[in-house]
Amino acid sequence: MTRSRRLAVFGGILAVVLVIAAIAITSRMGGTRTKQAKNTGPAAALTVQVIHPTPMNWPRLVTSSGNIAAWQEAIVSAQIGGAPIAEVLVDVGDQVKQGQLLARFDDANIQANLAQARAQVSEARANLEQANSKAKRAEQLKKTNNLSEQDLIAATTAKKAAEAQLKSAEARLESSRLDLTYTKVVAPDDGVISSRSATLGKVGGVGAELFRLVRKDRLEWRAQLTADQIVNVKPGMHANIQLPDGREVEGTVRQLAPTLDDNTRMGIAYVELASSTEARAGMYASGTIVLGNETGMSLPSTALVNRDGRDYVFLVTKDNRVTLETVSTGRRRGADVEIVAGVDAKSPVVEKGGAFLNDGDRVKVTDQGASS
Repeated sequence: MTRSRRLAVFGGILAVVLVIAAIAITSRMGGTRTKQAKNTGPAAALTVQVIHPTPMNWPRLVTSSGNIAAWQEAIVSAQIGGAPIAEVLVDVGDQVKQGQLLARFDDANIQANLAQARAQVSEARANLEQANSKAKRAEQLKKTNNLSEQDLIAATTAKKAAEAQLKSAEARLESSRLDLTYTKVVAPDDGVISSRSATLGKVGGVGAELFRLVRKDRLEWRAQLTADQIVNVKPGMHANIQLPDGREVEGTVRQLAPTLDDNTRMGIAYVELASSTEARAGMYASGTIVLGNETGMSLPSTALVNRDGRDYVFLVTKDNRVTLETVSTGRRRGADVEIVAGVDAKSPVVEKGGAFLNDGDRVKVTDQGASS
């Protein structure tokens, strides 16, 4: 056998040996993997944290809606007539203090009437002095029988008439002084101007409306309650009112209407709003009145999974599998949700990530987030 032939035979034998060795190694690795797969089962679908429902004080609420209105609205009217408005000093939205000047009427005619009334008082006083003097002299003459009874009566009557004329003149003077005071329109109380009818140069009559004033800048929410609701509401209870723009303001129940409306069968709870709010009279708002507190179970909203319009949670079993459990939810406060039924304080609930799980999935549980 030649050398080249011997090398070819040796190479063939070596190739066969290498193939047999590779098959043996592959078979052994496959058996090991099969054995490991049988021991461990399916791989975990997700790493999760487990929590437990916790007790929480949940407020008992009455939900309602109604108008926001002024606590009391004062109407500022003209107390004189026939004079034009000479000056308007405030506008809608202005804060005013009690006694602050709001507007002023032209007082030229009233000043003239006042001067005339003063003159009439002076004249009446002079007439009274003269009448007193005549009456005194008549009494002295009567004592000496130098004056008839008729003349004495006339002198006494003239004195009484002069006294009456003086009182009448003084009353007219006082009326003119009041008219002069009424030319200045002042605020009857602290508050904010809610409307203005007064305009420069306007001539109105007595009683014509000039301004409207929200007293003390106090507003209230007039919550409409059913008969079942109103019997549970008491003065002093706290309320939260949501304004049309989404902001919330706080309030306190001030009083309750003593009767229900005959048509709607609704009663009114008058809720005084906190000062310095963004509420405005005329707004329509919804809100809640807090009747008290009661204990209930809660979970974070991340633990809930909504499917087909229902709420679920995933519970972790002892063999680290998850089961889908239906729960009934109640009130919400921030990130917390009240759990009415479905789980209890010992239930191991997946904290978050439930949207990526299916019933029966195997999970890997971490210690973080586990609480009772």
